[in-house]
Amino acid sequence: MYIEHLSHSGFLVENQGNYLLFDPISDFSIPKDYKSIIVFSSHSHHDHFSPKYFESYYRDEKAHFVFSKDIESNIDKSTIKNLHIMNNYEQLKIEDIKIESFGSTDMGNSYFIHFFEDTLFHSGDLNWWHWKRMNEDELKIEERDFKREISLLKDKIINYAFVPVDPRLEEHGYLAINYFIETIHPKVVIPMHSFGKYDFYKDLELHVKLGDSALINITAENQKIL
Repeated sequence: MYIEHLSHSGFLVENQGNYLLFDPISDFSIPKDYKSIIVFSSHSHHDHFSPKYFESYYRDEKAHFVFSKDIESNIDKSTIKNLHIMNNYEQLKIEDIKIESFGSTDMGNSYFIHFFEDTLFHSGDLNWWHWKRMNEDELKIEERDFKREISLLKDKIINYAFVPVDPRLEEHGYLAINYFIETIHPKVVIPMHSFGKYDFYKDLELHVKLGDSALINITAENQKIL
């Protein structure tokens, strides 16, 4: 399997000529002879949904688009040949690829995918939002909501987990990835939601308790990471 980090929370994943594209908001490149492509958009925020980068595939019969429910009002559905709108906690199968949508602590979905012999989880905006401007009650709600959503994944074997490590949260940006690893024990964890501030990830291994998980760090846009 091949994984490329595009930007922010965007990733390109390939196996045997089949492609998964997560939250792309920048250019990407795939061969013209690809077998299939599934574009996932977790929600409508501009840092996760930018259709100008993939709308050229809208009429391609080999391309499928999996969008969260909140995106529905932002698109012309008649222009997309293979469109799948998912609410939280739904299941979908495209060819041999199995998809489950989970919730978020902001808008839209997170996605768990069986991709041939591997499993992947893309968090979207499912994060432990610990903002310094929040009061104690607000912080407790954010923690409760994040942990409750993660608990729904406890029976999943996740090979590759894309989890937010948001530099804007400063020292609290490591809360989500540490709790995810502690609770779910993914084989590999990959940080995202960087806003291009890759310096924040420079010494990430010093802030993350990996246990039996492996860390693939992100250092730049368009980085081939696997």
